[in-house]
Amino acid sequence: MDPDDKRLDFIVTARQRNSHARCASLVTRRGDEVETPVFMPVGTLGTVKAMDPDEVAQLGFKIVLGNTYHLMLRPGMDIVEDHGGLHSFMGWKHSILTDSGGYQVFSLAHRRKITEQGVSFRNHINGDLAELTPEKAIEVQESLGSDIMMVLDECPPHDSSPDYMRTSVARTTRWAKRCLEARSKKAGALFAIVQG
Repeated sequence: MDPDDKRLDFIVTARQRNSHARCASLVTRRGDEVETPVFMPVGTLGTVKAMDPDEVAQLGFKIVLGNTYHLMLRPGMDIVEDHGGLHSFMGWKHSILTDSGGYQVFSLAHRRKITEQGVSFRNHINGDLAELTPEKAIEVQESLGSDIMMVLDECPPHDSSPDYMRTSVARTTRWAKRCLEARSKKAGALFAIVQG
C-alpha cells in the first residue's frame, strides 16, 4: 500500500498483563480516533433512530454502523450516490463502518440460497430477487463511501454441525479473499469478521 494512502491506523494503548487483552485506538482515514472496545451506534438505514447526527456526535461517538444489504434495497444506491454518499445522505461528519450484509445471510435464512458465488435473497420489502456476492458487497460499500468495510461472510446458526461450521468458515475465507481482490485502491479499510 502507498504510505501516503492511509486507510486506518491501529494504536495499542494498554495491555492486560499475562493476557492477549488490550485496548486500542483506531484512527480512520477521516482522522477520527475511535477507542476500542467501542459501542457503535447502529444506523442500519442511514440514521440512528430517535437521534440526529449532532446528538450522536455530542455524546462522543466518532463512528456509526450502516448495513450494506438494507441500504442497497432501501433507499437504494442511486439515491445515496445522488446525495454524495452515505456521509452526506445522513448528515454525519465522522466515520462509518458498514456491515457487508453477512448477518442477513443468517437472519433471512428462510429467504436465501447460499452458493460459492454468493447469496441470493428474496428481499423482505417486495420479494424481488437480490444477490450479494463478495464483489457486490465491496462495490456497494465503496459506493456508500464507507471508512471501514466488512467482508461478506456467512453467519451460521450456533447449533450447526462441526462439518457445516468447517464448510462455512472455509467459504467465508474464500469470500474474504475475493472481497480483498475487489477493493479499489481508494476504498476504505477492509475488516474480516468473526461471528460470535
